[in-house]
Amino acid sequence: MDTHHATNYDHNRLRMHLVFGGFVVGLASGMISVLYRFTLGKLDDARMLLYANITPGRIALMLGLFFAMAVAMHLLLNWSPLSGGSGIPQIRGELLGKADIAPVPTLISKFFGGAMAAFSGLTLGREGPSIQLGGTLAKILAKVFHASEMEGRYFITAGASAGLAAAFNAPLAGALFALEELHKSFSHFFVVPCVVASVVANWISFRILGMEPAFSFPMKEMLPTGMIWAPVVVGIVGGIFGAVFNKGLLFASTRMKKLPMPRYLVIFLAMVLALLAGLYNPILLGGGHDLIEHLATTTVAGKALIAFFAIRMLLVWTGYGSGAQGGIFLPVLTLGALIGALLHGIFIGTDIYYANFLYLGMAAILSSVVQAPLLSILLVSEMSGTMLQMISVTTTAMIAYIIAQLLKSGPIYESLYDNMFQKDIGKLHDDYTMQYFLVPGGANYINVPLKSLHIPHHPIIASVQREDIAFTPNADTTLEGGDELLVLCEERHLEALAQFFGDAE
Repeated sequence: MDTHHATNYDHNRLRMHLVFGGFVVGLASGMISVLYRFTLGKLDDARMLLYANITPGRIALMLGLFFAMAVAMHLLLNWSPLSGGSGIPQIRGELLGKADIAPVPTLISKFFGGAMAAFSGLTLGREGPSIQLGGTLAKILAKVFHASEMEGRYFITAGASAGLAAAFNAPLAGALFALEELHKSFSHFFVVPCVVASVVANWISFRILGMEPAFSFPMKEMLPTGMIWAPVVVGIVGGIFGAVFNKGLLFASTRMKKLPMPRYLVIFLAMVLALLAGLYNPILLGGGHDLIEHLATTTVAGKALIAFFAIRMLLVWTGYGSGAQGGIFLPVLTLGALIGALLHGIFIGTDIYYANFLYLGMAAILSSVVQAPLLSILLVSEMSGTMLQMISVTTTAMIAYIIAQLLKSGPIYESLYDNMFQKDIGKLHDDYTMQYFLVPGGANYINVPLKSLHIPHHPIIASVQREDIAFTPNADTTLEGGDELLVLCEERHLEALAQFFGDAE
């Protein structure tokens, strides 16, 4: 009984630490994410000025500048190897004991490398880097506050959620992404700091950048129930092209690393390809925010939309495949907006539901690429500034998710994580750590005695929290849906245990 009183005391103390930590992490991660977002916005404006009055001399100057930036990005990546790409697989590797991110080099490389990638026109997004910047800064704060390893993982998760929240002005989606994609657990010990950090980071974004949704065009009219075929069609098309995108991105990110040339030349060649696209139309360059806003206010012919889509798809593949610092979240949404605009022109042709189709396209391809339909629904709803389109957005996201499953396309961040850590890059020592796991309601190990379970790597289940009662389990204890387990294990086994305890029928 005394032990359980002490456990309850520790729980209350931990909750207070997490609320306070989530607040501080939200402030810090929100500030760096907003600064990164602001910087990339200014660099996008500067790049557009470069293309405003293009001359052969200016092209030569740009090529020289791009080469110098490619070399600088290469040196930063050598200094901080885990700062390349989006940063989301790296944060997950940190949480699962597969990587030990060096905070200061990673922050510097991600911020300045991502800024140079944006200025050069590489079609990479700000969201993945914002997640890694937020999570990495939270790692520093965890050390400053002498947090335990377990609390440190909660803070890193909160920092990642704050990064996405500030990047998209979407606090709920930020928290959900961290829980659904990084931890794959909805334990309240994760939920509390993530929600607090996301809301604080969103407040920072509102204070500095203004209280506006991520995109300036709302869905003003609801799709009538008789048009339910529209989100179905968008979901099918988005699901198919989301699967194509995943296969192409994985192919490019694998093969481009094996090219017989230094990495700075690979990055430079990706920049040259972006330059050629910019000479065709500079609106195609960068993360894609300006292109989405352009689509919302300007009628673009169908052939041009198809050309834009093909060029953007190729540029995202080559930009990400080069290993440069930058993500794919916003570029994926841009592809979705192009799909929505094209399908609207084919099937509707009037402006009244045009914005709806842009957002439906975003929800469809994001759901297919990431294969997190709930995240796609919530993110699109927050970006558009309305929850009134829930039926159409949900239909589109679920259809796209089903199509991706039928095409056997794996979730992109899972696949990138597997590619990055298949050889246990950055593997930590066999230190022991503690972790909370939430038992799903449909888990296949419910009502089975612990002595009969084949739990990988034989961890110690130190405590079970069932509603308001905490107890120490024994060999005959059976678990129930909703139980919260405190598990002691080697840090390198966190991933396998997360998969085991998260399995449901």
